[in-house]
Amino acid sequence: MDKLITIYKASAGAGKTHTLTQEYIKLILKDDESYKHVLAVTFTNKATDEMKVRILTELYKMASDEMCADRERAKRVLIKILQDYPAFSVS
Repeated sequence: MDKLITIYKASAGAGKTHTLTQEYIKLILKDDESYKHVLAVTFTNKATDEMKVRILTELYKMASDEMCADRERAKRVLIKILQDYPAFSVS
């Protein structure tokens, strides 16, 4: 995996958490183990919790959607994250 730093800066309510969640999911779906190597950083504990919930919720929705092209990969990644939760790094 290439080393890459992406910084998003925007006002409150501008959709940073949504954007970060989507970008995180794109990265972790490329490789089933990549969630161990991707770090997402937010500024508050509340935002951290919200982002973790959003990532897991989106993965669950993808894994449950029979029309989703990435359904099986989303299911595998979701299971791996839940089984190895401490490696799921959002802080």
